[in-house]
Amino acid sequence: MIYLDNNATTKVDPDVLTRMDFFHSKEYGNPNAVHRMGINAESAMKDARKLVSGFLKSEPEEIYFTSSATESINWVLRSCIFQRKRKNKVVTTSIEHRAVLDTLRDLKNLYDIEIITVDPGRNGIVSASKFIDKIDEDTFFVSLMAVNNITGAIQPYKEIGEYLEKEDILFHIDAVQTIGKLDFTVENAHCDFASFSGHKFHGPKGVGLLYARKGVPLRPMLTGGGQERGMRSGTQNIPGIAGISLALQKSFESLDDIKQRLNNYKTRIIEVIESLGGTVNGSPEKTIINTINASFPGIEGEVVVNALSDKGVYVGISSACSTLGGEGDYVLEAMNVSNEAISGSFRISMSRYTTSEEIDEFLEILRNVVSFLNF
Repeated sequence: MIYLDNNATTKVDPDVLTRMDFFHSKEYGNPNAVHRMGINAESAMKDARKLVSGFLKSEPEEIYFTSSATESINWVLRSCIFQRKRKNKVVTTSIEHRAVLDTLRDLKNLYDIEIITVDPGRNGIVSASKFIDKIDEDTFFVSLMAVNNITGAIQPYKEIGEYLEKEDILFHIDAVQTIGKLDFTVENAHCDFASFSGHKFHGPKGVGLLYARKGVPLRPMLTGGGQERGMRSGTQNIPGIAGISLALQKSFESLDDIKQRLNNYKTRIIEVIESLGGTVNGSPEKTIINTINASFPGIEGEVVVNALSDKGVYVGISSACSTLGGEGDYVLEAMNVSNEAISGSFRISMSRYTTSEEIDEFLEILRNVVSFLNF
């Protein structure tokens, strides 16, 4: 098996599994209990929060544990829009994750807000100057993904964050595709909020993170027992919290070691794709180290994905032709990619576990598959 769909989800790091099993089977106390097992669980959660905040360059009390990035995003958007004052304008991009775009559409039906979406260029990157031009005295909230999940294009979040630092405007970053791929901290992003998902960086599914700067207008997400400092009630998922914090630590610590290796793999893959008559959607030099979105003229992306799957190679699809996983067509449309390229698009996304031998085997299989489909 060769797994190259790591922007969708990743294998759980073995050390993370071991850590989680310890809290499932040994120290499984409720962190809100007053006995020794409860105290140990609460201490583990405190350590995890401190670990996460250290790598993200925040304060521990600015970190909240959630069930997913989707929950974190909903929490931020719904809080900020509910508590807005006289301003009514939100600025975002047309290539955000559905968790942002669909939530904003829902909120527009509930509140008197104006939503401005900015399109990217042909390279998949939104111009910082064009984005900032859309911000005016009526703007109270900005949401921007740091990295696009479909193309891997790195957005100008630092430049926009630096501009917004001087304005009375709240800034949320969807940072889901950054950890283990990009040197991202909330400090260098100059943001008020950032959302993360554990299963994107070799942590468990069902666990997310939210960074919320001190003093921002965050409403309680769930009420009841008063957990997470009264902001998200419900017994905390200690195995998941321990798992996501360790996964984040290992992703930060391994980044420097894998940058050159994954960039070399990316270069090799692009060379073969282009030698076979394919094209890369976006600008490879402006994408994260692990991601390539490509198309072969005259071949449907779903056909390529299924043919590779039959050979034990797993890549992602971004075309609307597929009812399963075909969620990225709107991103490529916004980039003015041709309809043929959109229908033929697929995504390759590597991880720190991807080996040179796997890339060699994948490229040989890809050559055979494309040759067969072009016959």
